Amino acid sequence: MKYKLIIGTLCIPLLALGVVTQLYLLMPVSTNLLQFVKHATTNNIGLLTTLFGFFYAVGLIIWGSLSDRIGKDLTLIIGLLLLACVSFIVPLLQNYYLLLFARSVQGFCAASFPPVALAWVSINLPDSSKPKAISLISCAFLLAATIGQWLGSLLISNSLYYAMWFLTGIYACGATIFYFYYLKNKQNYQVTPSATLLSICCKIPNILTNRKLLPVYLCSLFVLLSFVSLYSVLHCSALIVYVPTLRNISIIAMLFSLTSSYLFKVIKPTYVLAIALCLMAFSLFIHTFFLTDRLNTLVILYFCHFMLIIGLAYAVPSMIVCIATQSEIKDRGIATSLYTCILFIGASLGALLPTFITPPILITSLSILLMVCAIQLILNLKAHH
Repeated sequence: MKYKLIIGTLCIPLLALGVVTQLYLLMPVSTNLLQFVKHATTNNIGLLTTLFGFFYAVGLIIWGSLSDRIGKDLTLIIGLLLLACVSFIVPLLQNYYLLLFARSVQGFCAASFPPVALAWVSINLPDSSKPKAISLISCAFLLAATIGQWLGSLLISNSLYYAMWFLTGIYACGATIFYFYYLKNKQNYQVTPSATLLSICCKIPNILTNRKLLPVYLCSLFVLLSFVSLYSVLHCSALIVYVPTLRNISIIAMLFSLTSSYLFKVIKPTYVLAIALCLMAFSLFIHTFFLTDRLNTLVILYFCHFMLIIGLAYAVPSMIVCIATQSEIKDRGIATSLYTCILFIGASLGALLPTFITPPILITSLSILLMVCAIQLILNLKAHH
């Protein structure tokens, strides 16, 4: 049991941080990539993040279904090994189109970890340890958004070798840990029969149009989309000099997600989500005044950014709880995978939209959409009471 606790509360959160970091790794170094990636331009460089996010989102559903058929341990071993192999190859590719293909495969392989790791925790850890482990993993997913950018800016200057091979080592160690755990518990290993991928896909339209779940899915689309769009814009604006400080502020604010389970005992998760979205909408809108040079007081910028990330830190676990409590028990796994899929589709779009939409218009539009999501969430809640 002690071995399981170490894996669930230490190894899995650290691996979660390393895996999801890949989504944000290239965001702050797009200009650096242009110097050594052939055929890369300012217009297409964002696709290296966007396609990673898209295939990551699609892979979440496929790997989740596969894990039910071959087991959580084997899925984690295979997924981490494939991710390690692809990550090792990525820096060897100097051609943009080959790199784009490799990033797509990398995103698909990375999707093997998050949903399966959460399922592993729910199966293997005792009830007393599950909330702590899930909080740590959720916090790691959030911290990856900031630490991934920091790691990219630190390790990527004129090549991808240092960043990718450092992460390759982490994935290989993770696969080794799960391999030894699998060997140790092979005699107790059982695979439960499950639905086919086709039957799961047939359920998706009904789940998407569920009146209780649809408002939460709409929220999930815009939460990471807003965050990633803002950072993509900041890296291409005069505010880029303040990004390192904003990242440090984000790390502190994201740790508040660890307190979400206590907050849910006092306030309903749906209301927490609505408040978090309102907080994000207002603080995101204030950022537009800095982008258009109408405000330049750094204290206000830092405070607004802190409040934005606080909103994000509470929005993500709130959505997970809302999906888990409002979906049918038989569809809960699919509903959660679908939520994660939509969440990261939003993240992948966030890296692409700034190349097509003027930054102030984009950020203003996203702040309005976040507020609309909060309003429709409250209206939906009242309609069902």
